[in-house]
Order: sequence, then structure tokens, then C-alpha cells
Amino acid sequence: MERLTYVCNLLGVCGCWIPDSWTSSSKRVLYCTYSAFVWLVLHLLSASQFCDLFINVKTQDDFTDNFYVTLSVLCICVKMSNLLLARRHLGNMIERIQKEPFSPTSVEEEEIRTRYDRLARRNAVVYTIAINSYVVSTCAMSLFTGYRKHKLLYRAWLPYDYSTAVRFSAAYIHQVVALFYAGLITVASDSLFNGFLIHTYCHFEILKHRLETIATEKSCSLKRCLHLHDRIYTYANTLNSQFKVIMVIQSMVSIVTVCCNLYQLTQKNLGSKFLEVIVYSFNTLVQIFYYCWYGNEIKLKSLDVPRSAFECNWTILDDKAKKFLLMMIKRAKVPIEFSVVHVVSMDLEMFTKILKTSYSAYNLMQ
Repeated sequence: MERLTYVCNLLGVCGCWIPDSWTSSSKRVLYCTYSAFVWLVLHLLSASQFCDLFINVKTQDDFTDNFYVTLSVLCICVKMSNLLLARRHLGNMIERIQKEPFSPTSVEEEEIRTRYDRLARRNAVVYTIAINSYVVSTCAMSLFTGYRKHKLLYRAWLPYDYSTAVRFSAAYIHQVVALFYAGLITVASDSLFNGFLIHTYCHFEILKHRLETIATEKSCSLKRCLHLHDRIYTYANTLNSQFKVIMVIQSMVSIVTVCCNLYQLTQKNLGSKFLEVIVYSFNTLVQIFYYCWYGNEIKLKSLDVPRSAFECNWTILDDKAKKFLLMMIKRAKVPIEFSVVHVVSMDLEMFTKILKTSYSAYNLMQ
């Protein structure tokens, strides 16, 4: 696939996207086994954390120390399951943006798409560095501070006594491997969704360029523009339906995480744990801000279509072409909105609501 190749490679590493070159049945069976291994590693960690909540947690500090991490791991499990179940549909969506009417028809349109391809890749690389930096730093701090004291990376309940060196090492390695895959799946899933959002924005830029350069066949050119505009809306609705579960879970996890981390920051002294909570909170906010920013940009860009239509050289159009133009303007009055369960729009206003809700919940805990 020419588009989103970096993200597809990340998905392949974390067991969610079988490489196209692996056509033989033996390779596919091997990759399915690898996917099942990654899925099992993450779900075992999630199960052990939930058991710790109900068995070992006794105080409010213990609860806040475990609950936000447990929800984050659960969110990652949901992301991986969603990617595995919707893999064929997501592959079709990537292929769709490489065909008519989305494919460029001129050198200028190719330059527009190349620019946004680079933007999607650059964002994914920066996001990979940010998340993996947290993973590496967390493992390094735990190795130097907690490993010698037989303290696991995260709180968990295990159905066996891990006081011996061998059993503790096995449990510790399991959590490190799970954290490594959790970071990869977070990056891959979020980068894939935001890559789709960036390409949706790119299609509006291509539509704007086509309106600015109406060819001699006015009616025919505007009919292609109208077709592209309609397909962008269809594509956005499909994207929203494929990722609606992830958006709901991510929003809830962000609220709980920010709330619990605010509470933890007021209870802890300066040190490695204090720094870890700050970095974790920052990464969580970046995740949800990533969604809200590009969702807001697409909403504004979809509302900008009437202005682009009025700025084109519509005075030279015949009556039939002007009717096409009016149809497009009327359709653009309803913006594209990526929503959480069709109630809350995924935009910058939602980001501020998440912060306010988290602070209100923190005050309630206090």
C-alpha cells in the first residue's frame, strides 16, 4: 500500500496487520500465532490488574495507583481487538483513498497529497518517539529502583507466589513485554486513525484545488467535484463508525487518568514516581488531543467548502453547472463531525470538557 506505509509496518510488528508479501499458508499461520501471543500477553496483564483491584486494594491511594493503569491497559486491549476485527475494512479504506475520485488528476494534486502523506508520517514518527520514550524510561526506572526489591512494574495479582527469583523474573519480564507491545499498539492505532483524518483533510484541499481550476467542460468538472465531495462525507462516516468504540473508550480513560493522576500528584513527594505520573499524564493528554485537533480541523475545513465554491470562477458557468455548485454548497452546511456515540463531537471543545470533567472528579475525590 502506497499510503500510510509507516503505520501499516507498525501494525505488522504488533501483530495486527499481516504483510501483503506473506501469501503462503505457512507464513499466515505463523503470523496468526504471533498475533494470538501478543493478544494473550496484553489480556493476561489486564486480567491480573483487575484481580488486584478486587483482591489486594485496601486504601484510596492503592486504588488510584492501580485504577488508571488498569483502564489504560484495557483500552489498549480494546484497540487491538478492534484492529484485528476490522482489519479487512481498514485495508479497504486505505485502498479506497488511492482510487477515483480521491486519486490525484494533476501534478498539483499529487503535490498536495504528498505533502499530507509526509505530515502523517512525521506525526506518527514523533508520536512513536514520545510513547516509546515513556516505555523505555519506565522500564529503566523500575529496573534500577524496584527490581532489586522484588517490586513488579505494575500492581498485579498473580495466582502463585512470586517471591522466588525465577518466578518474580518471569512475572516481571511478562509485564515489560506487555508494556512494550502496549506502546506499539497505542502508536499504531492512534497513528492509523489520525492518518485517516489527515487524508480526509487532504481530500478537501484537493477539492478546493479542483474548484479553483475548473476546466473547459464546466458541467463535467463540477460533477466530478460534487462526486468527490459526496464521497468525502461517505468516507468520513465510515471512518467514524470503524473507530467509534475506540473514541468512547479513549475519552473515558483520559478523564479517569487525568483525575487519578491529579490526585496522585497531591499525595506524592518529588521523585521518580512523581515524574512518572507527570509523563504518563502528558502522554494521555497528547493521545486525546491528537484526536480532537484533527477532528476539529476537518470540521472547520468542511464548513469552508462554500467559501471555496464562491471564490471559484462561477460566473462563467452555465445553468447546469451552477445547480451542481448550489447542491455542493447546500450539502456543506452540515459539517463533518467525528462524534463519541453521536452525542459529543471530537473537537477542541470536547478536549476542554475532558479537562474540566477530570478536575471536577478530582475535587470530588479530595
